[in-house]
Amino acid sequence: MCDLGESVSCSKVFTSRWGRGFGLVQFFVAADNPLNQPNSVLGIIFYTLQMGLGLSLSKKAAMLLVFFSWVSVAGSLYLASILAFVLVDFCMVCVSTYIVNFALLFTNIKRRRAIEGVKEKAG
Repeated sequence: MCDLGESVSCSKVFTSRWGRGFGLVQFFVAADNPLNQPNSVLGIIFYTLQMGLGLSLSKKAAMLLVFFSWVSVAGSLYLASILAFVLVDFCMVCVSTYIVNFALLFTNIKRRRAIEGVKEKAG
């Protein structure tokens, strides 16, 4: 559905070498290794972790959420550069995910500040 043309193609991106393990895992493990998963599987794990940690009001969980969000933003910037300069393609799903990751970082930073503020007032 999102393959709209030669330079607007999600399939091109998802089936490229960067569509699995960020294109990096294959340098460290064999192609059939269980660690060499599609980026979508890694995304499911990441967002599940975000939801799980988001249920906690602890400072440690809030710090982990921000840390993992920064990692996802770094990954988004890396994959966006691959998308723009190597694959020379536009993937609506990918770009939407990058936007969600930036919004999640912003939200998690605000959440961490709020939790730290509440904990300081209570303590």
